[in-house]
Amino acid sequence: MKTPTIRNAAKVAGAIAALISAMFLLTGSAALAGDKTAVPFETYTGYFVSNKFEPDAAASFVIIQDQAHFDRVFGTAFVMRDKARRLPPDVFKAHLIIAAIHRGNALCDFKVAEVAVNDGAVELRYATAFQKSDTATFACPLIVAIPKGEYRAVEFVENGRNEKTLTVAK
Repeated sequence: MKTPTIRNAAKVAGAIAALISAMFLLTGSAALAGDKTAVPFETYTGYFVSNKFEPDAAASFVIIQDQAHFDRVFGTAFVMRDKARRLPPDVFKAHLIIAAIHRGNALCDFKVAEVAVNDGAVELRYATAFQKSDTATFACPLIVAIPKGEYRAVEFVENGRNEKTLTVAK
């Protein structure tokens, strides 16, 4: 009689272990649903900010979904020995542009740390470094292209601080 009891105990223990594994997998999957997913991105240079786009703002943030809107915000800057990385002609077929702009008496260098999406919100994390000037004013843009997607918002996180959240127009 003891043999069937041991077999039953082994079956029960196996069932409990399977149940615990299934619960772990389910809760692990639920936790992963809220985790960030990296978004591929490209940065572009060689553009100036139009003096008609929010000229009095110290900082601007914008989501651009077509070339006409891009052209209202930015112009192409040409200099000798230009090595700027400009947008490809068909970029808006599969991408949208997210941009941060700093204006003032300092050149602003941007460095993108991460672009990720969490629950439909794109998070653009970047660092800034400023080089003061006593004689000039600047409008320095960070221009980032990301694949089009079902995004509800873009969060601009500068030096660890959320500077602005914009809603993505449908």
